Amino acid sequence: MCLTLATSYKIENKELQNVWLVLSKDSFVCQDNLNIILRIAENNGIDSESITYFTSAKFDIDEMNDLAKTVSFFGDRLIVLKDFNISDLSEEYIEKICDNINDCQGTHFAIVLTYDDDKSINAKKYTKLIETAQNNGIANIIREIDEKFLIELIFEKAKSLDTTIEKEVARYIIQSVGKNANLIVHEVEKYAAACNYTKIDKLIVDSIGVKTLEAKIFDIIDFICDKKPVKALENLNLLYSQGTDEIAVLGALSTSFIDIHRCKMAKSKGYNFKTVHNDFEKRSHEYRYQKAMANSNKFTEKALEEIIELMLKTDISLKSTSIEKRQLIDILITQIIVKGMAV
Repeated sequence: MCLTLATSYKIENKELQNVWLVLSKDSFVCQDNLNIILRIAENNGIDSESITYFTSAKFDIDEMNDLAKTVSFFGDRLIVLKDFNISDLSEEYIEKICDNINDCQGTHFAIVLTYDDDKSINAKKYTKLIETAQNNGIANIIREIDEKFLIELIFEKAKSLDTTIEKEVARYIIQSVGKNANLIVHEVEKYAAACNYTKIDKLIVDSIGVKTLEAKIFDIIDFICDKKPVKALENLNLLYSQGTDEIAVLGALSTSFIDIHRCKMAKSKGYNFKTVHNDFEKRSHEYRYQKAMANSNKFTEKALEEIIELMLKTDISLKSTSIEKRQLIDILITQIIVKGMAV
């Protein structure tokens, strides 16, 4: 069986189906799709009294069977499976769910579940369920929430709050927050309130926005590249105050400088950041290498090799010396700035 990525992160067909199967790694995406399904059901005369929810993989299968086979006095019925991982469903349950989908008239199924990884969802165990959904309704397998889908989500949320936002700012939010749809929605709500529901701009995102460790390290490296040690150390201290571990900081710094070194080498051979992105970390955000390529101009190839060696030595020291860990990171930042001055 070959599964394809859904054309959107949410259901686009608004017709009543016998079954909706929605699988996503992101629980927010599952809930967003379920909200669409419930609106479709309501528009087709299925009210809350005719909807039954099963929120555990160990639900009473006999109860589901009885409900599916019993014609509702009020008309059609909707059975919803949600709030658990598809891998928790046994083969016996999957078999009975498929039988009910195929045999029961007037009963509709919304199976809206999370899954862990692409390899697991391709397992033979799920083949019958997915094919049954495809034959009787919709199977929306959302393998990854990419930038296009998240920008769509940001625009939709901003519009619902009577707030405007430009595409570049939406991209910047994704770069800062990461691909967690639920967090992005909460952040947009916060930005909208901060701008008094007018227009979200980059300044607001920088002022009050949550950032991933990777995004925060980008900011620190910008200060390093601009030879602003005080600003770099201020941002480091902010990370520490937020409970970030020194080893995690060093790991993120090391990753960024390895990216910069890769981009430096690629640029010398006439390649751009897109090539590096495709060759090394295609699943990561392209912005990571765009940023690294720009920063590669601030260092010589020799300096970058020496910086990576300093990172290794600092890593060993962090794990084997009694010297204050933060002091070691501060020394490292100063050494990196000195290396950058050679350009």
